[in-house]
Amino acid sequence: MDKVLIVNADDYGRSPGVSTGIRRAHQNGIVTATTVMINLPGAITDVHLLQRQTPELALGVHLNLTVGCPCAPASDVPSLVDANGEFHGKDDLHHFPERLDPLEVEQEWRAQIETFLATGARLDHIDSHHHIALLSPDIWNCCLSIALDYGCGVRTPLPSDVNRQSLMKSFPQISVDFVTETATEQIAAAGVHHVDNFLGSFFGDLATREHLLSLLDGLSQGIHELMCHPGLADDVLFASASYIVERETELEILTDPTVIEFVQTAGIKLSTYRKAWPH
Repeated sequence: MDKVLIVNADDYGRSPGVSTGIRRAHQNGIVTATTVMINLPGAITDVHLLQRQTPELALGVHLNLTVGCPCAPASDVPSLVDANGEFHGKDDLHHFPERLDPLEVEQEWRAQIETFLATGARLDHIDSHHHIALLSPDIWNCCLSIALDYGCGVRTPLPSDVNRQSLMKSFPQISVDFVTETATEQIAAAGVHHVDNFLGSFFGDLATREHLLSLLDGLSQGIHELMCHPGLADDVLFASASYIVERETELEILTDPTVIEFVQTAGIKLSTYRKAWPH
């Protein structure tokens, strides 16, 4: 069996600079897929740009509950929004996950996917911003149910290269317990397409060429996904995000000739969810 690698850039549509950087990471580097935050201003325009400029870049939906406004009417999903009609922040949801009504989560996520499909784009797979789909079993089941209905892949919940202690720094214990004990079993039982191995450590301080080459060198036979966050810093990011100039570092590494050559000489087959599971 081949070493198959899906290199997915999260956060397409987060800002014009992020979207531009992701397209460059595909044109000039190893990125094969991206997932769009379709509810954000300008995201639909960025999807159309992708369709024209990088039609071979696979596109999915980055299901979102933490940034921006819902695609569904705010009055229909009151548990998801604050008094301004905007999503609750990540930290708020981590502290009060019970505030989310799973039925409203599913309604909103289906609205996001329908908004995406209305652009004419083909759905490659789904994952979630801030990994919010793994906040609770009910929300994770919403994600799996949607994937089955739309016939697309889902990101494997547990990264093989991030230990439990590191997960505890970013996520509430109840989520870490669920991810490490149950979520992986559920995705297998659901029968949705998912990779054998999910790599999530190429981020922040570990977004280095040396670390990326180490991850690539350690690939076994099977289907793998590497998560990344390339982009160009712009005013939108500086006004609303914490991961900003790091995106430019990732872009530089993902388009580094040494990295591209290593993928080629190591016999790694770059792919997408649709190509890995054609139907």
